[in-house]
Amino acid sequence: MVALGVSAVVVGCGGVSDEATTERWEQAQAAWRRGDIDAFQQWTDLGTESVQGREAAARLASADAHYREGVRLLEIGDPHAREELAAGVAVAPMNPELYLPLARACRQQGITLRAAEYYSKYLATAEGPEAERARAELRELDPQLADVLGPVEGIALVPATPPQDNLWWAAISGVVVGMVLAATLFLIVQYVRGRGISLERLVAQSPEFHPAVAYLVGSLRHELLKHRIGAASDALAQDAPSAIAFLRGRLFEGQPLVDAWEGHLVAFRRAIGPRVDLARDPHFRRAGRAVRAIARLEEGLRPEVDEGTQRRALERLSEAHHTLVAFDTHLAAMVHGLVRTQVDAALFREVVESVCAEHSAGQVELSDVDVSAPQEEVVLEVFRADLVLVLKNVVRNAILAVGRHDVPRRLRVDALVELEATGDETVRIRVFDSSPEALDPSVIFDRRVDRGLGLVAAAVHRYGGTIDVEEASGDYRKAVVVSFFRADEAL
Repeated sequence: MVALGVSAVVVGCGGVSDEATTERWEQAQAAWRRGDIDAFQQWTDLGTESVQGREAAARLASADAHYREGVRLLEIGDPHAREELAAGVAVAPMNPELYLPLARACRQQGITLRAAEYYSKYLATAEGPEAERARAELRELDPQLADVLGPVEGIALVPATPPQDNLWWAAISGVVVGMVLAATLFLIVQYVRGRGISLERLVAQSPEFHPAVAYLVGSLRHELLKHRIGAASDALAQDAPSAIAFLRGRLFEGQPLVDAWEGHLVAFRRAIGPRVDLARDPHFRRAGRAVRAIARLEEGLRPEVDEGTQRRALERLSEAHHTLVAFDTHLAAMVHGLVRTQVDAALFREVVESVCAEHSAGQVELSDVDVSAPQEEVVLEVFRADLVLVLKNVVRNAILAVGRHDVPRRLRVDALVELEATGDETVRIRVFDSSPEALDPSVIFDRRVDRGLGLVAAAVHRYGGTIDVEEASGDYRKAVVVSFFRADEAL
Protein backbone atom coordinates (compact mmCIF):
# COMPACT_ATOMS: atom_id res chain seq x y z
CA MET A 1 0.00 0.00 0.00
CA VAL A 2 2.87 2.40 0.72
CA ALA A 3 4.40 1.77 -2.70
CA LEU A 4 1.08 2.56 -4.40
CA GLY A 5 0.75 5.80 -2.45
CA VAL A 6 4.24 6.92 -3.47
CA SER A 7 3.52 6.15 -7.12
CA ALA A 8 0.32 8.21 -6.99
CA VAL A 9 2.21 11.23 -5.65
CA VAL A 10 4.84 10.97 -8.38
CA VAL A 11 2.17 10.82 -11.07
CA GLY A 12 0.50 13.94 -9.66
CA CYS A 13 3.83 15.78 -9.88
CA GLY A 14 4.24 15.30 -13.61
CA GLY A 15 4.54 11.64 -14.52
CA VAL A 16 6.24 8.45 -13.36
CA SER A 17 10.01 8.60 -13.58
CA ASP A 18 11.89 5.94 -15.55
CA GLU A 19 13.61 4.81 -12.36
CA ALA A 20 10.34 4.42 -10.46
CA THR A 21 8.68 2.54 -13.32
CA THR A 22 11.67 0.24 -13.70
CA GLU A 23 11.55 -0.56 -9.99
CA ARG A 24 7.81 -1.31 -10.14
CA TRP A 25 8.38 -3.52 -13.20
CA GLU A 26 11.11 -5.46 -11.41
CA GLN A 27 8.89 -5.89 -8.37
CA ALA A 28 5.99 -7.06 -10.56
CA GLN A 29 8.21 -9.64 -12.28
CA ALA A 30 9.55 -10.85 -8.93
CA ALA A 31 5.95 -11.27 -7.69
CA TRP A 32 5.19 -13.34 -10.79
CA ARG A 33 8.22 -15.57 -10.29
CA ARG A 34 7.22 -16.15 -6.66
CA GLY A 35 3.69 -17.02 -7.70
CA ASP A 36 2.12 -14.17 -5.70
CA ILE A 37 -1.64 -13.96 -6.10
CA ASP A 38 -1.50 -10.21 -6.86
CA ALA A 39 1.16 -10.50 -9.58
CA PHE A 40 -1.39 -10.01 -12.39
CA GLN A 41 -2.66 -6.80 -10.79
CA GLN A 42 0.88 -5.50 -10.39
CA TRP A 43 1.54 -6.06 -14.09
CA THR A 44 -1.74 -4.41 -15.06
CA ASP A 45 -1.14 -1.39 -12.80
CA LEU A 46 1.92 -0.47 -14.84
CA GLY A 47 -0.42 0.93 -17.53
CA THR A 48 0.73 1.46 -21.11
CA GLU A 49 2.39 4.88 -20.88
CA SER A 50 5.88 3.45 -20.34
CA VAL A 51 8.03 0.98 -22.25
CA GLN A 52 7.84 -1.43 -19.33
CA GLY A 53 4.07 -1.10 -19.13
CA ARG A 54 3.63 -1.79 -22.82
CA GLU A 55 5.88 -4.85 -22.53
CA ALA A 56 3.84 -6.08 -19.57
CA ALA A 57 0.56 -5.55 -21.45
CA ALA A 58 1.87 -7.38 -24.53
CA ARG A 59 3.09 -10.32 -22.49
CA LEU A 60 -0.15 -10.49 -20.52
CA ALA A 61 -2.13 -10.63 -23.78
CA SER A 62 0.13 -13.33 -25.21
CA ALA A 63 -0.02 -15.42 -22.04
CA ASP A 64 -3.79 -14.96 -21.75
CA ALA A 65 -4.31 -16.58 -25.16
CA HIS A 66 -2.31 -19.62 -24.04
CA TYR A 67 -4.08 -19.82 -20.67
CA ARG A 68 -7.55 -19.64 -22.19
CA GLU A 69 -6.72 -22.25 -24.82
CA GLY A 70 -5.23 -24.45 -22.11
CA VAL A 71 -8.40 -24.23 -20.03
CA ARG A 72 -10.51 -25.02 -23.08
CA LEU A 73 -8.41 -28.06 -23.95
CA LEU A 74 -8.39 -29.25 -20.35
CA GLU A 75 -12.19 -29.07 -20.22
CA ILE A 76 -12.43 -31.54 -23.12
CA GLY A 77 -9.61 -33.75 -21.87
CA ASP A 78 -7.10 -32.84 -24.57
CA PRO A 79 -3.56 -33.90 -23.50
CA HIS A 80 -2.15 -30.77 -25.20
CA ALA A 81 -3.72 -28.62 -22.47
CA ARG A 82 -0.55 -29.03 -20.41
CA GLU A 83 1.56 -27.53 -23.19
CA GLU A 84 -0.69 -24.48 -23.59
CA LEU A 85 -0.81 -23.78 -19.86
CA ALA A 86 2.95 -24.19 -19.56
CA ALA A 87 3.40 -21.76 -22.44
CA GLY A 88 1.32 -19.19 -20.57
CA VAL A 89 3.23 -19.75 -17.33
CA ALA A 90 6.49 -19.06 -19.17
CA VAL A 91 5.32 -15.63 -20.37
CA ALA A 92 3.25 -13.82 -17.72
CA PRO A 93 0.93 -14.29 -14.70
CA MET A 94 -2.59 -15.61 -15.13
CA ASN A 95 -5.67 -13.41 -15.10
CA PRO A 96 -7.50 -14.25 -11.82
CA GLU A 97 -10.72 -14.51 -13.87
CA LEU A 98 -9.41 -17.86 -15.09
CA TYR A 99 -8.82 -19.35 -11.63
CA LEU A 100 -12.36 -20.69 -11.27
CA PRO A 101 -12.76 -22.20 -14.78
CA LEU A 102 -9.30 -23.72 -14.47
CA ALA A 103 -10.14 -25.15 -11.04
CA ARG A 104 -13.32 -26.70 -12.41
CA ALA A 105 -11.53 -28.12 -15.44
CA CYS A 106 -8.88 -29.69 -13.19
CA ARG A 107 -11.61 -31.11 -10.95
CA GLN A 108 -13.42 -32.57 -13.96
CA GLN A 109 -10.23 -34.29 -15.13
CA GLY A 110 -9.50 -35.69 -11.67
CA ILE A 111 -6.48 -33.42 -11.02
CA THR A 112 -7.62 -32.71 -7.49
CA LEU A 113 -4.49 -31.09 -6.05
CA ARG A 114 -4.33 -28.52 -8.83
CA ALA A 115 -8.08 -27.98 -8.58
CA ALA A 116 -7.80 -27.22 -4.85
CA GLU A 117 -4.96 -24.79 -5.53
CA TYR A 118 -6.93 -22.76 -8.07
CA TYR A 119 -10.15 -22.86 -6.05
CA SER A 120 -8.13 -21.41 -3.17
CA LYS A 121 -6.65 -18.67 -5.34
CA TYR A 122 -10.11 -17.74 -6.57
CA LEU A 123 -11.65 -17.69 -3.09
CA ALA A 124 -8.82 -15.53 -1.75
CA THR A 125 -10.16 -12.60 -3.79
CA ALA A 126 -13.78 -13.42 -4.70
CA GLU A 127 -17.08 -13.11 -2.88
CA GLY A 128 -20.77 -13.46 -3.66
CA PRO A 129 -22.98 -16.32 -4.93
CA GLU A 130 -20.39 -17.66 -7.38
CA ALA A 131 -17.78 -17.76 -4.62
CA GLU A 132 -20.20 -19.73 -2.43
CA ARG A 133 -20.69 -22.25 -5.23
CA ALA A 134 -16.93 -22.50 -5.66
CA ARG A 135 -16.50 -22.99 -1.91
CA ALA A 136 -19.01 -25.84 -1.98
CA GLU A 137 -17.11 -27.48 -4.83
CA LEU A 138 -13.83 -27.08 -2.97
CA ARG A 139 -15.40 -28.56 0.16
CA GLU A 140 -16.05 -31.75 -1.80
CA LEU A 141 -12.32 -31.93 -2.55
CA ASP A 142 -10.92 -30.66 0.76
CA PRO A 143 -13.42 -29.81 3.54
CA GLN A 144 -10.72 -28.47 5.87
CA LEU A 145 -9.29 -26.05 3.31
CA ALA A 146 -12.76 -24.87 2.27
CA ASP A 147 -13.58 -24.05 5.87
CA VAL A 148 -10.33 -22.14 6.31
CA LEU A 149 -11.16 -20.03 3.27
CA GLY A 150 -14.74 -19.47 4.35
CA PRO A 151 -16.04 -15.94 5.09
CA VAL A 152 -15.02 -14.82 8.57
CA GLU A 153 -18.39 -13.22 9.23
CA GLY A 154 -19.95 -16.68 9.06
CA ILE A 155 -18.11 -17.80 12.22
CA ALA A 156 -20.59 -17.41 15.08
CA LEU A 157 -18.27 -17.35 18.06
CA VAL A 158 -19.62 -14.18 19.75
CA PRO A 159 -22.99 -12.42 19.80
CA ALA A 160 -23.47 -10.19 16.77
CA THR A 161 -24.65 -7.31 18.97
CA PRO A 162 -23.17 -7.43 22.51
CA PRO A 163 -24.93 -5.45 25.23
CA GLN A 164 -23.94 -1.79 24.99
CA ASP A 165 -23.46 -1.52 28.74
CA ASN A 166 -21.06 -4.46 28.88
CA LEU A 167 -17.75 -3.00 27.74
CA TRP A 168 -15.83 -5.95 29.13
CA TRP A 169 -17.80 -8.37 26.93
CA ALA A 170 -17.27 -6.12 23.91
CA ALA A 171 -13.51 -6.11 24.53
CA ILE A 172 -13.43 -9.89 24.83
CA SER A 173 -15.46 -10.17 21.61
CA GLY A 174 -12.95 -7.99 19.79
CA VAL A 175 -10.06 -10.12 21.00
CA VAL A 176 -11.77 -13.36 19.95
CA VAL A 177 -12.59 -12.04 16.48
CA GLY A 178 -9.00 -10.83 16.14
CA MET A 179 -7.71 -14.25 17.11
CA VAL A 180 -10.00 -15.91 14.56
CA LEU A 181 -8.76 -13.57 11.83
CA ALA A 182 -5.13 -14.15 12.78
CA ALA A 183 -5.57 -17.94 12.88
CA THR A 184 -7.32 -17.93 9.52
CA LEU A 185 -4.60 -15.81 7.94
CA PHE A 186 -1.92 -18.06 9.43
CA LEU A 187 -3.51 -21.19 7.96
CA ILE A 188 -3.85 -19.57 4.54
CA VAL A 189 -0.21 -18.45 4.59
CA GLN A 190 0.88 -21.93 5.66
CA TYR A 191 -1.09 -23.44 2.80
CA VAL A 192 0.40 -21.07 0.23
CA ARG A 193 3.90 -21.66 1.53
CA GLY A 194 3.27 -25.38 1.43
CA ARG A 195 3.08 -25.20 -2.37
CA GLY A 196 6.85 -24.93 -2.50
CA ILE A 197 7.38 -28.65 -2.04
CA SER A 198 10.30 -30.78 -3.16
CA LEU A 199 10.31 -32.45 -6.56
CA GLU A 200 10.34 -35.85 -4.90
CA ARG A 201 7.15 -35.02 -2.99
CA LEU A 202 5.47 -33.73 -6.14
CA VAL A 203 6.21 -37.03 -7.88
CA ALA A 204 4.72 -38.95 -4.96
CA GLN A 205 1.57 -36.80 -4.76
CA SER A 206 0.74 -35.77 -8.33
CA PRO A 207 0.78 -38.39 -11.11
CA GLU A 208 -0.38 -35.75 -13.60
CA PHE A 209 3.13 -34.24 -13.46
CA HIS A 210 4.95 -37.52 -14.15
CA PRO A 211 5.37 -37.02 -17.93
CA ALA A 212 6.81 -33.51 -17.50
CA VAL A 213 9.08 -34.55 -14.62
CA ALA A 214 10.40 -37.57 -16.48
CA TYR A 215 11.26 -35.42 -19.52
CA LEU A 216 12.88 -32.65 -17.45
CA VAL A 217 14.91 -35.04 -15.32
CA GLY A 218 15.96 -36.99 -18.43
CA SER A 219 17.21 -33.80 -20.08
CA LEU A 220 19.12 -32.71 -16.97
CA ARG A 221 20.75 -36.10 -16.52
CA HIS A 222 21.70 -36.55 -20.17
CA GLU A 223 22.82 -33.04 -21.09
CA LEU A 224 24.60 -32.00 -17.90
CA LEU A 225 25.11 -34.80 -15.39
CA LYS A 226 26.12 -37.46 -17.92
CA HIS A 227 27.61 -35.57 -20.86
CA ARG A 228 29.68 -33.06 -18.88
CA ILE A 229 29.94 -34.16 -15.24
CA GLY A 230 29.81 -37.93 -15.68
CA ALA A 231 32.38 -37.90 -18.47
CA ALA A 232 34.93 -36.53 -16.01
CA SER A 233 34.99 -39.71 -13.91
CA ASP A 234 37.82 -41.49 -15.72
CA ALA A 235 39.91 -38.33 -16.08
CA LEU A 236 39.75 -37.65 -12.35
CA ALA A 237 41.41 -41.00 -11.70
CA GLN A 238 44.47 -39.95 -13.73
CA ASP A 239 47.24 -37.43 -13.13
CA ALA A 240 48.36 -37.14 -16.74
CA PRO A 241 48.34 -33.68 -18.35
CA SER A 242 46.15 -35.06 -21.11
CA ALA A 243 43.49 -36.09 -18.57
CA ILE A 244 43.49 -32.62 -16.99
CA ALA A 245 43.22 -31.05 -20.44
CA PHE A 246 40.21 -33.28 -21.12
CA LEU A 247 38.63 -32.13 -17.85
CA ARG A 248 39.10 -28.48 -18.78
CA GLY A 249 37.57 -29.02 -22.19
CA ARG A 250 34.59 -30.99 -20.96
CA LEU A 251 33.78 -28.84 -17.94
CA PHE A 252 34.66 -25.30 -19.00
CA GLU A 253 34.38 -25.02 -22.76
CA GLY A 254 31.09 -24.07 -24.39
CA GLN A 255 28.19 -22.92 -22.26
CA PRO A 256 29.33 -22.09 -18.72
CA LEU A 257 28.37 -24.78 -16.21
CA VAL A 258 26.36 -22.44 -13.99
CA ASP A 259 24.41 -21.11 -16.97
CA ALA A 260 23.64 -24.66 -18.09
CA TRP A 261 22.46 -25.57 -14.58
CA GLU A 262 20.28 -22.47 -14.30
CA GLY A 263 18.80 -23.19 -17.73
CA HIS A 264 17.54 -26.55 -16.51
CA LEU A 265 16.08 -24.98 -13.36
CA VAL A 266 14.21 -22.44 -15.50
CA ALA A 267 12.80 -25.30 -17.60
CA PHE A 268 11.50 -26.94 -14.40
CA ARG A 269 9.85 -23.72 -13.26
CA ARG A 270 8.21 -23.08 -16.61
CA ALA A 271 6.79 -26.59 -16.89
CA ILE A 272 5.73 -27.14 -13.27
CA GLY A 273 5.11 -23.64 -11.99
CA PRO A 274 5.24 -22.54 -8.34
CA ARG A 275 4.13 -25.88 -6.89
CA VAL A 276 7.77 -27.00 -6.62
CA ASP A 277 10.45 -24.78 -5.09
CA LEU A 278 13.78 -26.21 -6.18
CA ALA A 279 15.58 -23.61 -4.06
CA ARG A 280 14.12 -25.40 -1.01
CA ASP A 281 14.72 -28.90 -2.35
CA PRO A 282 17.77 -30.21 -0.41
CA HIS A 283 19.00 -32.41 -3.27
CA PHE A 284 18.90 -29.57 -5.79
CA ARG A 285 20.49 -27.17 -3.29
CA ARG A 286 23.48 -29.49 -2.76
CA ALA A 287 23.80 -30.07 -6.49
CA GLY A 288 23.70 -26.33 -7.20
CA ARG A 289 26.47 -25.69 -4.69
CA ALA A 290 28.56 -28.44 -6.29
CA VAL A 291 28.08 -26.98 -9.79
CA ARG A 292 29.18 -23.54 -8.60
CA ALA A 293 32.15 -25.04 -6.78
CA ILE A 294 33.32 -26.70 -10.00
CA ALA A 295 32.86 -23.46 -11.94
CA ARG A 296 35.20 -21.67 -9.51
CA LEU A 297 37.96 -24.25 -10.10
CA GLU A 298 38.63 -23.28 -13.70
CA GLU A 299 41.63 -21.08 -12.82
CA GLY A 300 43.17 -23.76 -10.62
CA LEU A 301 43.19 -26.30 -13.47
CA ARG A 302 45.03 -24.15 -16.02
CA PRO A 303 48.33 -25.68 -17.24
CA GLU A 304 50.41 -22.69 -16.09
CA VAL A 305 49.51 -22.99 -12.37
CA ASP A 306 51.86 -24.73 -9.95
CA GLU A 307 51.44 -28.41 -9.08
CA GLY A 308 50.17 -27.80 -5.54
CA THR A 309 47.41 -25.45 -6.68
CA GLN A 310 46.37 -27.89 -9.36
CA ARG A 311 46.31 -30.81 -6.93
CA ARG A 312 44.09 -28.92 -4.45
CA ALA A 313 41.76 -27.95 -7.31
CA LEU A 314 41.51 -31.60 -8.36
CA GLU A 315 40.68 -32.64 -4.78
CA ARG A 316 37.86 -30.09 -4.55
CA LEU A 317 36.68 -31.11 -8.02
CA SER A 318 36.55 -34.75 -6.91
CA GLU A 319 34.38 -33.83 -3.90
CA ALA A 320 31.93 -31.81 -6.00
CA HIS A 321 31.91 -34.53 -8.65
CA HIS A 322 30.99 -37.13 -6.01
CA THR A 323 28.07 -34.93 -4.88
CA LEU A 324 26.73 -34.63 -8.43
CA VAL A 325 27.09 -38.36 -9.09
CA ALA A 326 25.00 -38.98 -5.94
CA PHE A 327 22.47 -36.41 -7.19
CA ASP A 328 22.25 -38.23 -10.53
CA THR A 329 21.65 -41.51 -8.71
CA HIS A 330 18.90 -39.86 -6.64
CA LEU A 331 17.17 -38.52 -9.78
CA ALA A 332 17.37 -41.91 -11.48
CA ALA A 333 15.75 -43.62 -8.48
CA MET A 334 13.07 -40.92 -8.20
CA VAL A 335 11.82 -41.21 -11.77
CA HIS A 336 12.28 -44.97 -12.05
CA GLY A 337 8.94 -46.51 -12.78
CA LEU A 338 7.06 -43.26 -13.40
CA VAL A 339 6.05 -44.51 -16.81
CA ARG A 340 4.69 -47.74 -15.35
CA THR A 341 1.04 -48.03 -14.33
CA GLN A 342 -0.66 -51.00 -12.69
CA VAL A 343 -3.91 -52.10 -14.31
CA ASP A 344 -6.31 -53.20 -11.60
CA ALA A 345 -9.89 -52.84 -10.43
CA ALA A 346 -8.98 -49.81 -8.28
CA LEU A 347 -7.84 -47.94 -11.40
CA PHE A 348 -11.06 -48.79 -13.25
CA ARG A 349 -13.24 -47.76 -10.30
CA GLU A 350 -11.39 -44.46 -9.99
CA VAL A 351 -12.00 -43.72 -13.67
CA VAL A 352 -15.70 -44.66 -13.62
CA GLU A 353 -16.44 -42.79 -10.38
CA SER A 354 -14.62 -39.69 -11.63
CA VAL A 355 -16.58 -39.63 -14.90
CA CYS A 356 -19.88 -40.28 -13.12
CA ALA A 357 -19.16 -37.24 -10.93
CA GLU A 358 -19.00 -34.95 -13.98
CA HIS A 359 -22.01 -32.79 -14.75
CA SER A 360 -22.82 -34.21 -18.19
CA ALA A 361 -22.17 -37.88 -17.44
CA GLY A 362 -23.65 -37.53 -13.96
CA GLN A 363 -27.09 -36.86 -15.46
CA VAL A 364 -27.17 -40.42 -16.85
CA GLU A 365 -28.67 -42.99 -14.50
CA LEU A 366 -26.90 -46.29 -15.12
CA SER A 367 -28.71 -49.55 -14.54
CA ASP A 368 -25.54 -51.56 -14.00
CA VAL A 369 -21.79 -50.91 -13.78
CA ASP A 370 -19.43 -53.88 -13.79
CA VAL A 371 -15.68 -53.54 -13.17
CA SER A 372 -13.30 -56.47 -13.51
CA ALA A 373 -9.51 -56.77 -13.79
CA PRO A 374 -6.97 -59.62 -14.07
CA GLN A 375 -6.18 -61.40 -10.81
CA GLU A 376 -2.45 -61.26 -11.58
CA GLU A 377 -0.39 -58.07 -11.43
CA VAL A 378 -0.45 -56.32 -14.81
CA VAL A 379 1.73 -53.27 -15.53
CA LEU A 380 1.84 -51.03 -18.60
CA GLU A 381 4.63 -48.70 -19.70
CA VAL A 382 2.22 -45.76 -19.80
CA PHE A 383 2.12 -42.73 -17.53
CA ARG A 384 -0.79 -43.12 -15.12
CA ALA A 385 -2.10 -39.62 -15.94
CA ASP A 386 -2.20 -40.47 -19.64
CA LEU A 387 -3.85 -43.85 -19.11
CA VAL A 388 -6.50 -42.28 -16.85
CA LEU A 389 -7.11 -39.58 -19.46
CA VAL A 390 -7.57 -42.19 -22.20
CA LEU A 391 -9.90 -44.38 -20.14
CA LYS A 392 -11.97 -41.45 -18.91
CA ASN A 393 -12.62 -40.33 -22.49
CA VAL A 394 -13.70 -43.82 -23.51
CA VAL A 395 -15.90 -44.30 -20.43
CA ARG A 396 -17.42 -40.83 -20.84
CA ASN A 397 -18.28 -41.57 -24.47
CA ALA A 398 -19.91 -44.86 -23.44
CA ILE A 399 -21.99 -43.29 -20.64
CA LEU A 400 -23.24 -40.48 -22.85
CA ALA A 401 -24.11 -43.01 -25.57
CA VAL A 402 -26.24 -45.18 -23.28
CA GLY A 403 -27.81 -42.02 -21.85
CA ARG A 404 -29.39 -41.27 -25.23
CA HIS A 405 -31.43 -44.47 -25.05
CA ASP A 406 -33.94 -46.12 -22.74
CA VAL A 407 -33.07 -48.36 -19.82
CA PRO A 408 -31.41 -50.67 -19.13
CA ARG A 409 -28.22 -48.65 -19.43
CA ARG A 410 -25.24 -50.89 -18.77
CA LEU A 411 -21.48 -50.32 -18.62
CA ARG A 412 -18.62 -52.76 -18.10
CA VAL A 413 -14.85 -52.25 -17.87
CA ASP A 414 -12.45 -55.18 -17.85
CA ALA A 415 -8.98 -56.21 -18.99
CA LEU A 416 -7.57 -59.33 -20.59
CA VAL A 417 -3.96 -60.45 -21.06
CA GLU A 418 -3.33 -62.27 -24.33
CA LEU A 419 -0.16 -64.01 -25.46
CA GLU A 420 1.01 -63.05 -28.95
CA ALA A 421 2.82 -65.37 -31.38
CA THR A 422 5.97 -63.29 -30.82
CA GLY A 423 5.96 -64.14 -27.13
CA ASP A 424 4.86 -60.65 -26.13
CA GLU A 425 1.78 -60.16 -24.01
CA THR A 426 -0.95 -57.68 -24.94
CA VAL A 427 -3.19 -56.08 -22.35
CA ARG A 428 -6.65 -55.40 -23.79
CA ILE A 429 -8.72 -52.93 -21.74
CA ARG A 430 -12.36 -53.13 -22.87
CA VAL A 431 -15.17 -50.66 -22.20
CA PHE A 432 -18.55 -52.26 -23.01
CA ASP A 433 -21.84 -50.38 -23.31
CA SER A 434 -25.45 -51.30 -24.07
CA SER A 435 -26.11 -48.44 -26.50
CA PRO A 436 -27.43 -49.58 -29.92
CA GLU A 437 -25.53 -46.73 -31.59
CA ALA A 438 -22.93 -47.96 -34.04
CA LEU A 439 -19.39 -46.62 -33.69
CA ASP A 440 -17.37 -46.72 -36.89
CA PRO A 441 -13.72 -47.57 -36.10
CA SER A 442 -12.57 -45.26 -38.90
CA VAL A 443 -13.95 -42.26 -36.97
CA ILE A 444 -11.61 -43.00 -34.09
CA PHE A 445 -8.59 -42.74 -36.35
CA ASP A 446 -9.73 -39.58 -38.12
CA ARG A 447 -7.05 -37.11 -37.02
CA ARG A 448 -9.40 -34.22 -37.81
CA VAL A 449 -11.48 -35.17 -34.81
CA ASP A 450 -10.32 -32.74 -32.11
CA ARG A 451 -11.98 -34.27 -29.08
CA GLY A 452 -13.22 -37.48 -27.50
CA LEU A 453 -12.07 -40.70 -29.08
CA GLY A 454 -10.01 -38.89 -31.71
CA LEU A 455 -7.80 -37.62 -28.90
CA VAL A 456 -7.75 -41.06 -27.32
CA ALA A 457 -6.40 -42.57 -30.53
CA ALA A 458 -3.62 -39.99 -30.72
CA ALA A 459 -2.65 -40.57 -27.08
CA VAL A 460 -2.70 -44.36 -27.44
CA HIS A 461 -0.50 -44.25 -30.54
CA ARG A 462 2.20 -42.35 -28.65
CA TYR A 463 2.75 -45.48 -26.57
CA GLY A 464 2.60 -47.88 -29.49
CA GLY A 465 -0.88 -49.07 -28.55
CA THR A 466 -4.03 -49.58 -30.57
CA ILE A 467 -7.71 -48.75 -30.21
CA ASP A 468 -10.60 -50.49 -31.94
CA VAL A 469 -14.31 -51.26 -31.72
CA GLU A 470 -15.62 -54.79 -31.32
CA GLU A 471 -19.09 -56.28 -31.30
CA ALA A 472 -20.36 -57.62 -27.99
CA SER A 473 -23.02 -60.07 -26.93
CA GLY A 474 -25.52 -60.57 -24.12
CA ASP A 475 -26.29 -57.35 -22.24
CA TYR A 476 -23.84 -55.29 -24.31
CA ARG A 477 -23.82 -54.16 -27.92
CA LYS A 478 -20.19 -53.11 -28.47
CA ALA A 479 -16.84 -52.53 -26.77
CA VAL A 480 -14.11 -49.97 -27.35
CA VAL A 481 -10.83 -51.84 -26.84
CA VAL A 482 -7.58 -50.08 -25.93
CA SER A 483 -4.53 -52.35 -26.19
CA PHE A 484 -0.92 -51.97 -25.00
CA PHE A 485 2.00 -54.33 -24.67
CA ARG A 486 2.50 -55.57 -21.14
CA ALA A 487 5.57 -54.10 -19.43
CA ASP A 488 8.58 -56.28 -18.75
CA GLU A 489 8.31 -57.19 -15.06
CA ALA A 490 12.09 -57.42 -14.80
CA LEU A 491 12.47 -53.65 -15.29
